[in-house]
Amino acid sequence: MEVKRPSREDRLSGTLEAAPPRSWVILFVLSLLLILVEPGRIPLFEPDEGRYSEIPREMLATGDFITPRLNGLLYFEKPPLHYWSVALSFKVFGQSEFASRVPSKLSVIGMALMAFVFARRRWGARVGLLAGLIAATSILAFAMARITVIDPLVSLALSAAGFAFAAFAEAEPSGDKRKARLALYGLHIACAAAVMSKGLIGIVLPGGAILVWVVITGRYRILPKLFSPGPLFVFLALTVPWHVLLAMKEKDFLDFYFVNEHFNRFFKSEHRRGGHPLYFVAVLIGGLLPWTPFLFRLTHSWPGRTLRAWRDQATEGFLWVFFLLIFMFFSASKSKLIPYILPVWPAVAILLALGIERARRAGASFKTERWLLGMTFGALSSGALVYGFAAGYVDQFGLLKPGILILAALTAGALWSFTASLRPARRGEVALAVIVPWLAFLCGALWSFPRVAQAITPWPLVTTLQKELSPGDILMQKGHYVQAIPFYLKRPTPVVGLEWHELNFGQARTKDPSLVPTPAAFAGMWNGESRVFVIVHKAHIPSFGKPPLSETPIHLLARTLNGKHYLLSNRAPGGVVR
Repeated sequence: MEVKRPSREDRLSGTLEAAPPRSWVILFVLSLLLILVEPGRIPLFEPDEGRYSEIPREMLATGDFITPRLNGLLYFEKPPLHYWSVALSFKVFGQSEFASRVPSKLSVIGMALMAFVFARRRWGARVGLLAGLIAATSILAFAMARITVIDPLVSLALSAAGFAFAAFAEAEPSGDKRKARLALYGLHIACAAAVMSKGLIGIVLPGGAILVWVVITGRYRILPKLFSPGPLFVFLALTVPWHVLLAMKEKDFLDFYFVNEHFNRFFKSEHRRGGHPLYFVAVLIGGLLPWTPFLFRLTHSWPGRTLRAWRDQATEGFLWVFFLLIFMFFSASKSKLIPYILPVWPAVAILLALGIERARRAGASFKTERWLLGMTFGALSSGALVYGFAAGYVDQFGLLKPGILILAALTAGALWSFTASLRPARRGEVALAVIVPWLAFLCGALWSFPRVAQAITPWPLVTTLQKELSPGDILMQKGHYVQAIPFYLKRPTPVVGLEWHELNFGQARTKDPSLVPTPAAFAGMWNGESRVFVIVHKAHIPSFGKPPLSETPIHLLARTLNGKHYLLSNRAPGGVVR
């Protein structure tokens, strides 16, 4: 039988003749389905989920989809695409926690599918499936799919921009004009979506990666083609109207949005989100779990030390440039949060999958990785045993069954990896040793989410207010803003005595003074005839009852289980003084 020898292009790209195990396909599908699962009611987490659920709710309530408002106040920190997507989800599924998370879930699924499709077409089904599995099951991506924040959507858009340019760069020199033009339109649409999700980074990051790659490969003639009239017009049509309309309505919008939320956020630490320069190194290592033991296999997808190697492996080269530029950009920023690094996930998943498969093709046994994997599962299993069972959290939250599943999955993963490291790996076994116990662990974690979330969120305050609050009652917050409350109660909550906060911009410009009552006005309402409910942070409890509030008794109605927030009232529930 004649054996086809791989071409030079195949040798460079690492394409594999071997088909992936069928079990990989099943596990990939299960991984995507697991992202969609919402096992019971999981209350909104503070502060982001409350914020990014309330703004779309207020858009639907007011019918104003141009001007974002939070708690009834102007809120210009981010563009509206995420708000629009959540509002659409609310229209389809109703105003619930699950509906608010649908855009995040679909974005992470989209990133995993893009990694799978892009890698499969270039390096074969094994690399494609492995890339998809890494993107779908790594802990950071899986966690971000369960939180309604902007980062998954902007990460999907930025990844799409990167893949679209890579496709354009492949099609343009081959003379495939149709494919090149479609990719160019895809690039501009993806950049527009990124801009409308999170602002200027939607063009700065893809544009910077493209420019660096062009300099490395010497393909300068490609640059003018990126500004073709048709795709450029589509980009401008998708991004300019909202900015112009809002600037016409609100004179302070452009200064706050561009200066404060773009340049100041990057260059200054006033947003109080600083971090060590190696902050995102730790995020990458921890966020890639359970694939972290394989990280050094990224070296197998590195194009090489010479410019010729980067030109020969232009696609891998661009993925590396895209990954490193975004990584260094956010590492240099004075504002750092864990999800900021999410846009690199599909590219990293592909590069890691490609590196693993090239190493396998070269005869790697992965013994070191299997030992490290066993140690990782073992450490996680020990942590679950010590902090879950020994420390009493399993009993405290009533999580015996999911706790047993988590412990069993991690222990089985450790034993499987250690045992497998003592003999040659069977076909596909290394990946299975990662994915199977990890998916079981994720199932246990999902099982425990509802009870844990209800314990660490303001859910006790919400349920008490839903039971006690009547239409004529006054609901306020003092010294702090719990962001989920307005969403659940379907009404803004005036905040008195708020110090440094993202609501300050809107408070300074509101035409409704009832949303920002003075301490004197608050005291008058507390001592008045109406029933008043107040949510107070624990730091403000010692001074809450000082005159003039001491004229009226204070009644504790509820508090969060972590003791961070209290619900107080000037009337006892049911007429009984507590």
